[in-house]
Amino acid sequence: MEPFFTEEQLNNMSRENLIEIMKIMKEQSAKKDTEIQLLKDKQKELEFMNAMLSDRLALARRKQFGSSSEKYAEGYEQMDLFNEAEASADPEAEEPCFEEIHPSSYKRKKRTGKKEEDLSGFEVTETIEYKLAGEDRYCPDCGKKYKVVTKETVKRLKFVPAKFEVVEEVTCVYSCPECGSMKRPEKTPPLVGGGSIATPSLVAGIMNAKYVNGMPLARQEREFARYNLNLSTKTMANWIIGCADRYLKLLYDRMKEEFLKSRYIHCDETRIQVIGEPDQKGSTQNWMWVYLTDEYSGSPRMALFDYERTRAGYHPVKFLDGRFHGYLTCDGYQAYQGLDDSITVTGCFTHARRRFDAALTALKKDFTKEQLKETVAYNAMTRIGILYKVEELIRNKTPEERHEERQKQSRPVVDALFEWLHSMEDSVDRSSLIGDAILYTLNQEPYLRRYLDDGHLSIDNNSAERAIKNFAVGRRNWLFAKSIRGADASAVVYSVTETALLNGLKPYVYLTYVLDQIRQMGSFPKPEELDRLLPWSDDLPDEFRTKNQG
Repeated sequence: MEPFFTEEQLNNMSRENLIEIMKIMKEQSAKKDTEIQLLKDKQKELEFMNAMLSDRLALARRKQFGSSSEKYAEGYEQMDLFNEAEASADPEAEEPCFEEIHPSSYKRKKRTGKKEEDLSGFEVTETIEYKLAGEDRYCPDCGKKYKVVTKETVKRLKFVPAKFEVVEEVTCVYSCPECGSMKRPEKTPPLVGGGSIATPSLVAGIMNAKYVNGMPLARQEREFARYNLNLSTKTMANWIIGCADRYLKLLYDRMKEEFLKSRYIHCDETRIQVIGEPDQKGSTQNWMWVYLTDEYSGSPRMALFDYERTRAGYHPVKFLDGRFHGYLTCDGYQAYQGLDDSITVTGCFTHARRRFDAALTALKKDFTKEQLKETVAYNAMTRIGILYKVEELIRNKTPEERHEERQKQSRPVVDALFEWLHSMEDSVDRSSLIGDAILYTLNQEPYLRRYLDDGHLSIDNNSAERAIKNFAVGRRNWLFAKSIRGADASAVVYSVTETALLNGLKPYVYLTYVLDQIRQMGSFPKPEELDRLLPWSDDLPDEFRTKNQG
């Protein structure tokens, strides 16, 4: 390669020109070093992918041609489905005290002899007394009878399995002895139908088991059978859909009215398969969208689920109905970028961090800890980690204080992060994991920066992902929805139960209460009557609230 300058040209150059040339050479050298590091990372990623695919191939061959015994190859463990108790047990673990099992509503200094105060919310149903009897009541030394000087009381927790009770309704029918006219007293309207055995507590229990605890209706049917009750999956599904349409949808609509008044919301979407969707293949995925407000939004906390057939961008447009104006935090899905100009989209740093984490994972097999610290992925995650540390420190501050601290502490880190990523933009291979992470983060730069502009905004969309968690757990159990009505009903019930959880309510107790109250309001309840039942209402009884927040 021919030199750029001859020896004579170099000798004739001024000191300033030589310094400028040295700066250019230093920049070129740094750029080459970055390209070399990226190529090394890419090589290790390919080696990792090759090893992973080899493992998958070996497992596939073993499954097809190998022994079908229950023995597992070295390095693989059986899923902890049947040995959860054994795997989770720890003989050395200390026995939890009552404060840990049933904590009080606020942290207090532990006082000797006051442990039983924390069980004041539970009824004592059985008392066992240990007394001396017969000759043991007398002192063997002097023959005097012992006196009780104190009592040592220890409370233990007893579990009582669920039980069922029958409520019998007897309506007296009156007749006039003179004219024979008949009259019946007014009675509470039935929850579902005139001949149904359903009560608010029974339907609430079924909803709580399915939508809060992730227990499919088929499994509940088997559990009821063990109590000699023949409640079919179909009957329970009809109850859920009927109560969701007739009662809970009224609450859902009131919640949505309040939601659209907020200025700070989150949005996310997750898969659901609905068998009854017309004109679609059995393998087609449908979508459950979730919209929520978080702890920083300055409005009541809620999560609203909305079932839609597709993942198209017009669904959030239709849901927000041109009535929401403010900030919407979401992931990098392009559908959100087409929203109305009155909606400002903000990004999610967690999604960017995950891509760098995936790139780092591919390198862990062959890199030492010291080598990993030199990689682009590690350094990117370290810088993003600093941003999250700042968020942790300002979590309990006001929005104004959060904004001020972000300008001081976070903005310089964000500026340096993107300046550093831009320096590698032309050198990365998009097909590599690290290239994908860098280019994704740069593509999202304007959205990722926006959380710095307002203290009400979150650095990520984790709130929406947490709201979807119960739905995702349930989906793994019940796998699919059979009908569109069923999917819509599930969206309503999930909205009510998740919002109840966000507001520190006991979902079963709350569902029982609202089902009973709304059925007594008639066909057209007044909005103010429904507002008193909303999960954040101060009119709800205190006993509905749990002491274990989250």
